[in-house]
Amino acid sequence: MNGETSTHPDRATYLEEKLETLVQQVDEGYGKALLEQLIHRMEITVREFLAEIDLLVERLKDNAAAQEALLGRIKGQDMAGKPIGPGPSVKPEEEIPEWERRLMELETSGK
Repeated sequence: MNGETSTHPDRATYLEEKLETLVQQVDEGYGKALLEQLIHRMEITVREFLAEIDLLVERLKDNAAAQEALLGRIKGQDMAGKPIGPGPSVKPEEEIPEWERRLMELETSGK
């Protein structure tokens, strides 16, 4: 084989050839059982890896959605494009000093 393993059957054939060579070097008596056990363990490893990748991709999607929502809130709009009310960092009306209220009124009337 020329080392080309771009397709699944090519990779499987390549691995089988390499494993058979190694197994022949170990012992003919254990060769078949060892080969079957190695293949079984590799399949388990691949399944676990794919499950972990699926979980990570789902987490990335959730994080991206949360970041997008947060960005929308930072821009002053929710995901539907409607303006949202003041965030929790804005003080309630009664806690704002009189001079700040007058300043806000002047700013709004000037617009």
